Amino acid sequence: MASTLAERILELKELKGEKLAVAFRKERLTYRELADTMLHMASALAELKVEKELHVLCTAPSKPETVVAYLALGYLGATAVLSDKNSTPENAFALYHDSGSSLFLTDLKLGEVPSDVRTASLKTLYKNARAAAEEGKEPVLPEYTSPEPETLSEMIFTSGTTGKPKGVMLSYRAIYTILHNTIEGIGIYPDDVTLVPLPLHHSLALREVRAILWQGGTLVLQNGFTFAREVESNLDQFGCTGMVAVPVSMELLRTQMQDHFYEIIGRFRYLEIGAGALSVEQRKRLSKNLPNTDLNNTWGSSETGGVLFTKVHEVAGNDARVSTLGYPVANAELRMIGEDGKDAGTDHDHPGKLAIRGRMTTSGYWGMPELTAETLVDGWLITNDLCYADADGYIYMLGRSDDIMNIGGEKLSPLEIENIACEAPGVRECACIGVADPQGILGQVPLLFVAPDEHYSEEEVRKYLAEHMERWKLPVEYRTIDALPRNLMQKLDRKVLRKMAAE
Repeated sequence: MASTLAERILELKELKGEKLAVAFRKERLTYRELADTMLHMASALAELKVEKELHVLCTAPSKPETVVAYLALGYLGATAVLSDKNSTPENAFALYHDSGSSLFLTDLKLGEVPSDVRTASLKTLYKNARAAAEEGKEPVLPEYTSPEPETLSEMIFTSGTTGKPKGVMLSYRAIYTILHNTIEGIGIYPDDVTLVPLPLHHSLALREVRAILWQGGTLVLQNGFTFAREVESNLDQFGCTGMVAVPVSMELLRTQMQDHFYEIIGRFRYLEIGAGALSVEQRKRLSKNLPNTDLNNTWGSSETGGVLFTKVHEVAGNDARVSTLGYPVANAELRMIGEDGKDAGTDHDHPGKLAIRGRMTTSGYWGMPELTAETLVDGWLITNDLCYADADGYIYMLGRSDDIMNIGGEKLSPLEIENIACEAPGVRECACIGVADPQGILGQVPLLFVAPDEHYSEEEVRKYLAEHMERWKLPVEYRTIDALPRNLMQKLDRKVLRKMAAE
């Protein structure tokens, strides 16, 4: 029985050899072709001295060559380090050194390459592997041995909230657990055809790729998410049943598809929306207009994969539960740790830092022993997210601990204001931060950034908020902005907002 994704692909070659495994535009790979190309890619990498536990950096365009290289590295027992296809040479070389890599698979225009950086063309390796597989050649491979569960499988580099790159280390056991959590949490089936229009170096995209391939479904890749025509084209061409997305991309698609959005997106059996929570307004609107699509909002991280899953249709009509992060997967233990180090999180007024324990968690941060020791305590992964749980075990987030405002001694989550303000008339999207009280009395006061639509009126929004929240929580200042600042994965960047507020 397979314990790694590479082993599973070899199983599926025998079970579903002629089924379509990976598609990108006009390119197709059946499971037989995927397995054979993986082995020939592994053979070529072995010639380049890639072996067990060696780290290999790989630029990750959303194309089949990335999937094949990822699987081939897994087959050899090497550690895959996937990187942004839009990296600058400077950043790419820095990541090569930071990750301890000994080979860089890329087709980036690098200019002058440092003498200690070894490179190879990903496109050429893939093209040659495809040709060798089609010709029926026999790959020359080292003797295969299944890796030990705690062996390092891959590293995902993330800047997190500090801006300093962190190499999240994931073992084969963690990867195996994460992919099964995704399958069970979302409900992914062998007959699913899943569209992944996200960069493949990001953990959300990787989770979906692993899950659909493990199930023997069909993976459809798309190089860029904002092209609504390509989404519709892939739906028509491949009969896609599922798609993974981020919240802001759903809004971009809605803007581009206009009146046809719900008709087109409603053709998907399921959506997984991760890398951020849908707003209360989005949950209610999508649930109402997509009654036959299984809407899943996933909370997770590079360190854990998806851990909390929200079935949006089940909570959208419940005002007390509509803002939940979700319910934890069966094999994840969760607790909230208060400032005194004891369990907290039993209600809104007593939140604690979310802590997670399970076989899916990272084994630490590459080359960062102090951060690893701070984050992993007695088997628990300590996050910076302030959360609480209701009586039924649903988890709610108040925000990251450094985002919580202190209003005259009262703690206030920006999410509490945002969830109400996003439903106010004329507000397309909004974000709240705490700023110094200009009167020097309360310490901090809320400032609300609003991306308005054509019907926006500050007076009307002030009136709406005054009718829906306590007086002390009301923003004292409103600023309009064309669009909220976001990072590469379209998550809200509050650091930029704080800089803007200080200007």
